[in-house]
Amino acid sequence: MNRIFLALGFMSILAGAVRAEPPALQLPAPRVGEEVAAPAPAGQTVLTLEEAQRIARSHSPTLQAAREKLEQAALIVDKAWVMMKPQLNAIGTYTHYNVGMALEMAFPNFADPSSIIFNPGLDPNVCGGNFACFDPNKLVRYDTVIQKQDTFGFVATLSQPLLLPRAFTQISNAYRAVDLARLSTDNLEDFIAYAVAAAYYGSLTTQKYVEISKKAVQTRRAHLEVTRAMAEAGTTPQINVLRAEIDLNKAEQDLKRAENGLCLALEALKLLIGQDGDFTLAVPASLEHPQDSLERLTEQALMQRRDLQLARLNLEVARTQEKDAWFRFLPNLMLSGMFRVADVKGFSDSYTSWSIGLTLSLPLYDGGMRYAAIREAESKIREAAIGIGDKERTIRSELRQLWLKLEMTEANLAKAQRAVELAREQTQLAEASFQAGASTNLEVIDAHTLLFSTEIAAATEELNRQLSLLRLQKAVRMFDPSGAAGAGGGMEGGGMGTGAAAEGGESMGGASGGASMGGAGGMSGMGGMGGM
Repeated sequence: MNRIFLALGFMSILAGAVRAEPPALQLPAPRVGEEVAAPAPAGQTVLTLEEAQRIARSHSPTLQAAREKLEQAALIVDKAWVMMKPQLNAIGTYTHYNVGMALEMAFPNFADPSSIIFNPGLDPNVCGGNFACFDPNKLVRYDTVIQKQDTFGFVATLSQPLLLPRAFTQISNAYRAVDLARLSTDNLEDFIAYAVAAAYYGSLTTQKYVEISKKAVQTRRAHLEVTRAMAEAGTTPQINVLRAEIDLNKAEQDLKRAENGLCLALEALKLLIGQDGDFTLAVPASLEHPQDSLERLTEQALMQRRDLQLARLNLEVARTQEKDAWFRFLPNLMLSGMFRVADVKGFSDSYTSWSIGLTLSLPLYDGGMRYAAIREAESKIREAAIGIGDKERTIRSELRQLWLKLEMTEANLAKAQRAVELAREQTQLAEASFQAGASTNLEVIDAHTLLFSTEIAAATEELNRQLSLLRLQKAVRMFDPSGAAGAGGGMEGGGMGTGAAAEGGESMGGASGGASMGGAGGMSGMGGMGGM
């Protein structure tokens, strides 16, 4: 994202720097409706708008980082499902004790009647004088090792949640986190494509200014030749030749300034798409006025706009969090099992043992945490609902303003086209009158300057119309991820607006006469294209 706004900011700085230069002749523009595309120099490739957008999508570090975040969000789902899956652990042990322990015991053999000695006479030398006793030679002996000095062991444990209500809410929110990340990534991809398109159109405009300035030089040079011929014939004073030379010199300065502006605009475009090689631009197909009405576009935006979809997802997350808070009152049921292997039998007369059991836990009192979580979730639900309503109002206002701006640019373009026609007719009359000796050289220069200013204004308005159409089309689905959201300006923040271009067009249209029609207006228009 920093690279995007760095490139666009760089072009905006170019606009301000150019406007600060001393006035020079206004740069001429191509005829209204005429697309100017310079032929590609030998060895240079032609970069189309679609190719530039594709390169930006593949090279943008901001978009690459967003895709990694999407991958991380997908892994959250896997981690959430772990709560419902069994856990199996194995432990091996080795222990050295200071001493070993063994248990030696003897028990009567009840299965052998001969092991019982009877003493009816109560002979004190037999059975200790008792009536009966067990033969000590026939006792069953049990010698058991309780603890070896060096012992090895192995334990495997298994735990499986059977009832874990909060796991379902965690899994649900994990899937919504993926949806949130995917929406943000898709929107960022569209925003980068929009930024590239805006910069591409701006670079094309600076390319037009180069062609315009070349035509201006040719026009001034031709006028200088006519003036010299008339001066040699004695039909015009020599001062008119000097004025024509000054006019040509300023046109040549504007040509150099236009060429530098094109280089800077292309450098900014290279920075934006991450491309280092030289290339030329191809004029894309002109954007058409939307066939849908404003109401239809607004309906589509309320269904497809990604920031509104994000707000609705946040509402679902808040509702799930409320369920999670209520689930804290429910019990949890766990199944657990254990398998043990030892190197001593102990009392079980077996080296192995196992167990299985159920654990039911019911929270009784947690200090009021559950009730606080419920109130917090309810507040977040209300907050999310308020945000959705505000977002819908903002989108409606943004679409209305973008629609009005489009109508304004189309009206301005029509006026600018009419002004070009009138200025061109005036220029033809002034040139013919000058050659006939019926008008002055200054009138011809003023006519040329007025024609150039109106052509520049028409070219600027054509660009503003293209960008207004582009913004309106994108506003149906895309929002500005930089957060610069104003009604109608959601995609103009962060350097995406055409304010500089508009200023350039106004200054060119309002200039009247001589050097005041120069670089302050014409080149500010070029810089304004960089402001995109």
